[in-house]
Amino acid sequence: MENVVVTGMGVVSPLGNSPDELWNNLLAGKSGITQIERFDTEKYTVKFAGEVKDFENPYFDARDMKRTARNIQYQVYSSLEAVKMAGLEGADIDKKRAGVIVGSGMGGMEIFTESAINLENKGPRRVSPFFVPMAIGNMAAGEVSIRLGYMGPNWAVTSACATSNHSFMAAADQIKLGNADVMIAGGSEESVCRIGVAGFASMKALSTRNDNPQAASRPFDKGRDGFVIGEGAAALVLESESHAKARGAKILAYVSGYGASGDAYHMSAPREDGAGVQHALNTAITHAGLQRSDIGYVNTHGTSTPLGDVAEAGAIQTVFGVDGVKINSTKSMVGHPLGAASGIEAVVTIQSLIHQKLHQTLNLEDQDERIELDCIGKGPVDIKLDYAMSNSFGFGGHNSTMIFGKA
Repeated sequence: MENVVVTGMGVVSPLGNSPDELWNNLLAGKSGITQIERFDTEKYTVKFAGEVKDFENPYFDARDMKRTARNIQYQVYSSLEAVKMAGLEGADIDKKRAGVIVGSGMGGMEIFTESAINLENKGPRRVSPFFVPMAIGNMAAGEVSIRLGYMGPNWAVTSACATSNHSFMAAADQIKLGNADVMIAGGSEESVCRIGVAGFASMKALSTRNDNPQAASRPFDKGRDGFVIGEGAAALVLESESHAKARGAKILAYVSGYGASGDAYHMSAPREDGAGVQHALNTAITHAGLQRSDIGYVNTHGTSTPLGDVAEAGAIQTVFGVDGVKINSTKSMVGHPLGAASGIEAVVTIQSLIHQKLHQTLNLEDQDERIELDCIGKGPVDIKLDYAMSNSFGFGGHNSTMIFGKA
C-alpha cells in the first residue's frame, strides 16, 4: 500500500487563520478565549468562548456569504488555503482521483435556529430557500469539491469531536486502497452561536468563569470546571507519497498510523477505566508499525473537564508509562471547536514535528495529582520528535487517534 503524506494545511481558529499565525500565537502563550461578541449573552450563564474573529474570506463574495453557513465558509477557506500551500492550485492532476472528505459535528446550527424561529413566528413561507443547503452537514464537502472540481471520493463524516480525525482516516484509506491520489480532509464548526452555547451550558459541560475567560480552559489543573466552547475549521491535503514526489511537492509530514474505537459506555461521559481510549492508542501504534517508545508527544483531547482529563491521562499513562511521553492541550488556548478540534490539533501536531517544539498548556497552575505526565505547564519546550500522536474523543464514545511522522 502507498504511504500517505501531508503536503498542505489550512486553518480557521480563535488564534488565527493560517497555520503559522496559529502556531506563533500558541508558542507565545496567547489565549483566543474572550467575551462573546456575536450575540447578546445577557441571559446566558456562560458569556465567553473561543470565537473566530476578523475572518475575511476571499473565496466568497457578499452574496454568497449570505447564502452559505459559517461552517461551510470556514471549511472552504481552510481547504483552499491548504491546496494553495500544497502547490495544487491550478496544477495538472487527474481530478477524478482527487477527493474530499470533511465533516462537521453539528453543521449549520445558526440557520436551524433562525428557520425554526421564523417558522413559528411567521409561518412556513418565511423559511429561507437556502435552509436545507446551509444546514446539512455534508454541504462543506460538496462545496469544496465543487470549487476545486475534484470528482474523486466525496462524503462527510459526523462523529462529534472526533469528526476531523475520522475524516483523515477515511481519506488516508482511500489513498491506500488506490481509489485516489489526493484527498482534502478535515472538519469545521460554527458552534459559537445562541443554540450552541445554550445547549452545552444546559448540560453543565461548560466552564462558568465569566469573570476571567482566559483562565477558564485549564486542562489537567485541579481547578478545571468544564470546557470552553470554540469554533473554526482545518484541512489537510493528503497525497500518496509517489504522487507528491512525482510533482515535486514539499512533504510536511507522514500519516504514519491511526486507530479508532468505541467506549460502549455512555452518551457523554468517558469510561473511567479508559479501556476504549487505550484500544484506540494501541491500534494506532500497531497500525503505524511502531514501538511505544518511538512516540515522544501526544496532543491530547484535553478538554478541561473533571472526568475527561483524568480518563484520558490514565489511558496514556497505562499505554506509555508516566515518563514515556510529553503531553499538552491546544484547547487551553483556543477552547473546544468540537468537530473542528482534531483538525486544528492535527495542524498543531504537524507544526510540532516541523519545528521540533511543543507549546505549553496554558493555565496549568496546580496539576491534578492523578495526572502524572509532563503536561508542559511552564512554557514552550524544545524536543526531538520523530513521531507524534493526536487524540480526539466525541460524545457517544467515539475515540480517534492519529500518528504523524516527521518528514
